[in-house]
Amino acid sequence: MELERKLGVWKQQGFIDQNVVEQILTFEKQQPKPTKLPLLLIIGLIFFSLAVFSFIAANWQVMPALLKIGLFVLFMWMFYGFAYFSERKNVGRPIIFRLLGLVMFGATILVTVQSFHFSVSNSLLPWAIFIAALAHYFYWRHFQYGVIAFIVGVFVLMTSIPSMGWLEWVCFIAVTLAWFYFSRSNISMVFSWLLLFGSGLMLWTLVDYESILWPIWTLFTLVLLLLVVPDKERLFAPLYLLVGGIQLVVYLAVRGGQQDAFVELHLTESIALLVVAIGVLVITYLRFRSISWIAVLGVVGLLFFDDTAIGLAVLTEVVALAYLVITHRQEKPLTFGFVYFIVVQFVLYFIYAWERLDMSLFFLLGALLLFVLSGVAWYVNRKKAGVAS
Repeated sequence: MELERKLGVWKQQGFIDQNVVEQILTFEKQQPKPTKLPLLLIIGLIFFSLAVFSFIAANWQVMPALLKIGLFVLFMWMFYGFAYFSERKNVGRPIIFRLLGLVMFGATILVTVQSFHFSVSNSLLPWAIFIAALAHYFYWRHFQYGVIAFIVGVFVLMTSIPSMGWLEWVCFIAVTLAWFYFSRSNISMVFSWLLLFGSGLMLWTLVDYESILWPIWTLFTLVLLLLVVPDKERLFAPLYLLVGGIQLVVYLAVRGGQQDAFVELHLTESIALLVVAIGVLVITYLRFRSISWIAVLGVVGLLFFDDTAIGLAVLTEVVALAYLVITHRQEKPLTFGFVYFIVVQFVLYFIYAWERLDMSLFFLLGALLLFVLSGVAWYVNRKKAGVAS
């Protein structure tokens, strides 16, 4: 038994004595165990469900719209009833029945949309499923409800792209911020953070002012969330770095792939972004030093005015190499640094050397350059060590 094995290990380490072990084992043996449904009953329920749904599918086209909706509402409350009795009688898993009830609620919404030819875009119907999933999460605090809420939240954003208004955007941010602040699960907070970032990207459809820098503005704004939950820096630091790194590579790929094309950008906005980036650098360096790297995105706006994209390429390369070196010196995990560095090299190759240089020669030159830099660093460190001794 796994519990007995763990108790044995804890006893050997001196964390507990034999008396505590016996008390824990006695307590666990007295706990009521959930009653399992008989196997034949489970199989019978499965066949009964298949028979019901097969009958509905065969007669779906001739059913009145209200009957279709009523059937799914009936199934929804039936599953919630099963969940209630499952929890009261300690039989089976109530969460499975609640999930099925939530699925039936979503199916009811979809059937309503299909039957009465409602528009899903800019509609309250996807919102109903989103709010229902969040209500399930906040009442029962199960991870599965958070996953469903995130999926439906993404669906709400995607279906609102053509016609989202300011009211719907503000409501979405308010609901997602409440989810972020009041949720207790780390993964649930990550889901809400991603939805907040996605809502920032919706500014492309909301604002008449065209800007390619909305993702950077959004990421800088989300730094304020860490001031609300400063104890979550270790949780969110990889997320900030990942999103910032992806943005830098995407901007390099876009600008490098459109070297001869005109990119509409305003100098005033680029300068303002640089000023805000300096503020972000100060805040993150003083409070959340692990994500200070994202401040380099502040110079992207100015570097976009360079038609050759050389400045943006140099910035990306230096950031990738510096992050890898500093992470190595701090003896932190290098996986993200290595992957990001390699991705940057491939992007640089496809932008500048795809038709000019063989891939093997390109990476050979890169390797030689790294060897030279490594030798210089080794010589400098050796010289400093000699002076210190």
